[in-house]
Amino acid sequence: MNTWMGAISMACVISLSVFLYLFFDGRQFWFSDLLSNASQDTVVDSSVQTKKTDQTQATNTKPHKKPYRTVEHLDALRHFGLCQTHVGTKVKYRLENGIYTWVDSKGIRNYSDKKPSQGAETYQPRSGRTLDYFELEISGEAISNQFRNKLKTKLKSVFRGYTSILGLSAMRKVKLKIVVLPSRAAYERTVKSFGGDPSGNVGVYFGIRNTALLEQRSYQQTMRTAIHEAVHAINQAVIGFSPRWLNEGLAEYFESIDVSMQVGKVSSFEHVSRKGFLQGQVMSPLQLFGAEAQWRAFKPDILYRSSWAFMHFLMSSDKGRMGLKQLMLLEQSEPCSSLGSDKVLSVFTNHYPALGQTFLSFISRGIKPHRL
Repeated sequence: MNTWMGAISMACVISLSVFLYLFFDGRQFWFSDLLSNASQDTVVDSSVQTKKTDQTQATNTKPHKKPYRTVEHLDALRHFGLCQTHVGTKVKYRLENGIYTWVDSKGIRNYSDKKPSQGAETYQPRSGRTLDYFELEISGEAISNQFRNKLKTKLKSVFRGYTSILGLSAMRKVKLKIVVLPSRAAYERTVKSFGGDPSGNVGVYFGIRNTALLEQRSYQQTMRTAIHEAVHAINQAVIGFSPRWLNEGLAEYFESIDVSMQVGKVSSFEHVSRKGFLQGQVMSPLQLFGAEAQWRAFKPDILYRSSWAFMHFLMSSDKGRMGLKQLMLLEQSEPCSSLGSDKVLSVFTNHYPALGQTFLSFISRGIKPHRL
């Protein structure tokens, strides 16, 4: 009996040992897979860090991070954007005292002593309304008439800036509704109800609804965010889908606009030190163009700063503005797609054969504000 029980016990011990060996051997192999995957992730991060280390470094202080900024900002625009080819429609006009008034296929009001050449219908404009490219509606519990008027003044100056680049004939009318939410909770709830993601941002533009949602912050922060989102609306109306660096670069460039005596001035206290030098790392133009394919792999503050710096560089000379105009008109001709990095590079190297070196020289000097 004892012999029989002993044999059974020995068999159980052996079976349990085999089972435990197989169990833990399997688990060890599984953890090895995790460690292997983790090491691969580290390699990816290291390669990204290497790219960041290679980025051109400006000569001054630490990067200044904008709160609630994220590289996902344009994902909402691309997901909820509205792609429209600019198809001509009937022109409506009104004749009064020998002057024809009409709105053309771009939504722009015109005045002439000659009848528009296209077929047209009678048009009754709103009394006292002047030529205006921007139809803006803004609402919010803390939004005053003074804020509305100042925002409209700034946006008119932004439009003059666009017109100085592209010419009046390339402009399009923009309709935009801005809703300013009184709290972070209200902002997140409303953005989610639109189908968007509020994580890491204080403003999102939904092109398909012509609506921008903003979180109420300080007066200046709310103003800058409103202009930033309005520029995204202008970009979608004027040039359609475009590379992220171009879309964000224009928004960053114009968001700091100030207007005095109807003259606009753009600068950026966020990206530039008090002495006028660029703060923090920036990418070279070639790296910036190529970042479109791996946008999430880079730090947001570097992407935004790099986009702004290259836009400021372009707007600082006639050659740069000519290259920017050429690029934007190419984008306008294909509003439902954006140009690839090779095409973008070829546009600018036609104007700057040594583009990288010229840009490096520019950011190494003091960066001055621009008058529009």
